[in-house]
Amino acid sequence: MSVKSKIVEELKAGSKSVEDLVKATGSKPGVVKGQLTRLMKEGKVEKTAEGKYKLK
Repeated sequence: MSVKSKIVEELKAGSKSVEDLVKATGSKPGVVKGQLTRLMKEGKVEKTAEGKYKLK
């Protein structure tokens, strides 16, 4: 499963911080941030007021 897919799966359970997603995916922070940026551009993910990420 790709990092992007793992992130989407994790976010199905609720909003998560970058740190949460790094632990859950086993990927480096830069990789997770890059995938989150792509998912936001695709309109699948949004950032919450608390700085976490959630599915749209």
